[in-house]
Amino acid sequence: MKRELRSKGLLWGLMAMAAGGLQAQDDEGYIPSRKGVEFAVNIGVYRGNHQSASSFFIGDGYWELGDNTAGLMSIEERLGVDQPSSPVWSQVLNNMGILADEYRYMEYPLGMTYSPGTLMGLQTLLFLNPESAFVLHVDAVNGLKSVGGFNVVASDVDWGMGSENRRTYGIFSEEDRLQLSLGYRTAAYIVDQASWVFEVGGTLLATRLVENYVRIENQNYQLFTGQIGNQFVGATSALVGTGFGAYGAVGLELMFEEGGNIEVQLRVSKDEVVMGNYSERLWHGALVLSWVIPPQLGNFVRAKF
Repeated sequence: MKRELRSKGLLWGLMAMAAGGLQAQDDEGYIPSRKGVEFAVNIGVYRGNHQSASSFFIGDGYWELGDNTAGLMSIEERLGVDQPSSPVWSQVLNNMGILADEYRYMEYPLGMTYSPGTLMGLQTLLFLNPESAFVLHVDAVNGLKSVGGFNVVASDVDWGMGSENRRTYGIFSEEDRLQLSLGYRTAAYIVDQASWVFEVGGTLLATRLVENYVRIENQNYQLFTGQIGNQFVGATSALVGTGFGAYGAVGLELMFEEGGNIEVQLRVSKDEVVMGNYSERLWHGALVLSWVIPPQLGNFVRAKF
């Protein structure tokens, strides 16, 4: 009887040790315990689709701004090519060093290209479990610029038959973009401290027009403008357009015991770009580095400093 009780006691002891070992394993976590709200800071490189710049900022004045006082002028309208008495056109001709009779026509650019823009933003994550979460990104791209060129074609009438004189000048644009992305995120853990991350969801893209101008012989001429007599006035409205779209992303998250997590994410979106009465759904891309702020940030900072 005593031997049987001793055996049962030994069995219960082993079970208790095993349970304790499992509890310690959960505390250390092969998969980290993750539930609730977390916040992250985004910084990255944004690449706009060149099609919107080539369609809207090309200098042909086709689109409307939706402003009461100003419009999107063509290059010819802004320079006063069809107004022989225009002081602007006289200044342009003088700067280029050609006579009015020598001017022939202008060739618009075949296309414009965006420079990479700097993306900065915040994200809020609501974790249901370590693998699943809803995420909201609020990202801003300030000073997204595009550049192209156009030709002024003239002919030297003083040389009998005349020789063609083609000069290339720059056309430039700038806009600001704000993108809100709401999506679902899932993770596939590689090891305890690293996981693949996948996201999919919807977007809202707000675009604010800043400027569109040409530069001739170091003199800029703004195309977002209205003419009152010989004076040019700027737009009075904010020139903001909003469209909707969708996005997808894939990334890698690295988890640390202190200092928060680091995530690198490649994101693509098909957004409706709205500028004035121009609207087109286009693909865009971004490479984003995120720092997931540790929930115990206060304790972490006090411990370090």
